[in-house]
Formats: sequence, structure tokens, C-alpha cells
Amino acid sequence: MGVFIGPAQTPREISEICQLRYRVYVEELQIPTPEADHESRSIRDVVEKSSLSFGAWKNGEAIGSLRVTCLSDLPEPQKILSRLHMHPALAAFGIQSICTTSRFMLDPRNRNGRLIYPLMKVVYDYLRNRGIRLNFGDCSPHQLPFYQHLGFRNYERGFDDPAYGYKLPLLMLLGDRQELVRRRTPLARAAAHYPDDDEVVAWFQGTYPGASPALTGAELGPGGMRPRLEQKLGAKVASTCAIFRGMNDHDIDQILDQSTVFQICTGDRVARRGEPAKSTFLLIAGEATSVQGDRNFPVQPGDHFGQNGSFEKYRHSETVIADRPCLAVTIPAEVFGKMRRRAPAMAARLEKNLEQPLTAQRQRKNHFAAGTGA
Repeated sequence: MGVFIGPAQTPREISEICQLRYRVYVEELQIPTPEADHESRSIRDVVEKSSLSFGAWKNGEAIGSLRVTCLSDLPEPQKILSRLHMHPALAAFGIQSICTTSRFMLDPRNRNGRLIYPLMKVVYDYLRNRGIRLNFGDCSPHQLPFYQHLGFRNYERGFDDPAYGYKLPLLMLLGDRQELVRRRTPLARAAAHYPDDDEVVAWFQGTYPGASPALTGAELGPGGMRPRLEQKLGAKVASTCAIFRGMNDHDIDQILDQSTVFQICTGDRVARRGEPAKSTFLLIAGEATSVQGDRNFPVQPGDHFGQNGSFEKYRHSETVIADRPCLAVTIPAEVFGKMRRRAPAMAARLEKNLEQPLTAQRQRKNHFAAGTGA
């Protein structure tokens, strides 16, 4: 029996979607979301009744999902409007033109890439036929390259989600076929069947001119991330950042080309102790505080933080809070799997650097302990 893609309409279909979320968020990713119902092994939230979830179904089981929430269907849209900085779009085009997509996931047994486009195309057609022009969302910093490839842009600084961690706002202009083609997303084929939305494109270019708050190595091109970071650091990455100790520029570029540099607001938590480490972080500018139990330590440019050791085995070893606006790099956990297969010696060097405490940080810890009488 093949895979069917369509909206979840019956109570049973909706329940299947909510149980898929539980399998992914709680059982696989181990995210401590307060929305989880452990008795029914499902996840529902306050916008569920005002949203429409599309599913990929195999033998009656949901193996993929993508949820659409049209703002005009929400009884109280103000919270989501503020969370994703939607007010400029609201003023320009009205609430009927705006939606969010969320809960985009595939069952771990079906992550072969074949379901992503068919699921997104069904949702894309639904949105265009309904007259939606702007599709908002969010993602973790390490996921930005994936969502950019799907056609999304980052347009504002990130925010700290209490349940799901640090997030970057995303926006897809549904009628910007030129951007979808530039991103080489399969959605460009779907967009060719609809008129271009030049008004929305002009609005975006006028409202968000210049580079986005977050940039990926894929956008900057091979070898483009390292010089940008060195300009901010005022020194060579290899000599300033202990995570790259003993590595040459070519090896460092192979890692940074898969990373994302992003801005952090004062007071935001970037990493949380105990949560699964899907990426590690490198501070490029600004100052932050590492909270480890009942003790605090400074995090300064050149320091890496979030966890030490293999990404596949460890959780975040500390909670890190920005003391003032910061610039940081996130290196996805997937980088390690690729490196172990393609460059095992470089992977071993990087993992060794992660397992060893920073010399400068160790010195600051000793100084801090001496000053407090510990």
C-alpha cells in the first residue's frame, strides 16, 4: 500500500498526528514540552482547534505531518503575531494573507527525503488557493540551512522559546518564484502554476533590506564563513578558538561551511543544561554567562559552549545566557557523522578538542573559585 497525503479531518486522524509528534518530540528528541500527554502519548496545544494538520499516511498510520495555522482563524492571534514579529506584514497585507506552518516532521523510520516535497506541495497548493501570501515559522539555528533550501528566509533576530529552546523566525513569500528557484527548492515547480506576487516581494525588500540576522555557510559559499568570523574576532579562528586547536584553515572551512552564525539578544538562553545537544556553539562577539549548577562562569569570544564530547552521546552540559547582544556560531551534530565517515582523523581532533576544557576557561574557573573561597 502506498503513501497518501492529505489533511487530518477525523478525530482518529488528528489523534494519529498528535501521537506522531509525541514519538518525535518526546521519545526521540527528549524535549520536555509541557504540552505532552504521557498517558495518551500525544501532543496537542492551544491552537490545535484553529489549525489544519496535513499528514502523510501509510497503512493508516501518520508517518509525516505539517500543520497550517491561518491567523484569521485564531480567536486570539496577538501572541503569535508578537512572537514572530508579524506586525509589519499585518499592516501591509491584512490578517487574511498570513499563516504559520509548524510541526513539520517525519517518522524516524521514513526519513529518506521522499516525503518532504510531496507533503510541502500539498500544503503549498492549499495556501495559494486560500489566498495566503506570507507563510511564517521558526526553527532552531542549526536547522536554518534546511529551511532555507525549502524557500524560507530569516528576517529577524531569534527568541528563547520556553519549551523548545532558541529559535529563529522564518518567512516564506509564497509568490516569490524567483527566490524559490534560487534556493533550488522543489517548490519552485509548484509556484510556476501560480502568478508571481511582486507586491509582497517589493514589500519584503523594503522592510528587511540588507543581510539577514542569521547567515549560513551555504549562503556565503565555500570558505566564506571563516573570514567573516575572523573579521569579527579580530584574529585567526585557528589561534583564537580552542575548538579548532591543531586544525588548518582547510579543515576548519569544511566545518564552518556547514554552520550558521546568528545574533542573540540580551537575556536569552542559548543552551540549556540537560537537553539533547543537537549542536555546539562558538561565541564570536559579546559576553555570556555559563550556569553550571550553583556556579557561574564567563563565556567570552573564542569560547565554545553547550556541551563537551561526542554530539551523539551528550546532552548540553551547561545553561548559557547572553549578558549583552552576542554573535554566535552553531555547528550541527550531523557534521560529526559526516566527518567520521569522510575525515576520521579530523573528526578525532575535533572531538578531542570538545572533550578538553578550554585553557582560558579553566583559568577563569580557578580564579573565580579562589575569589569565592571555594
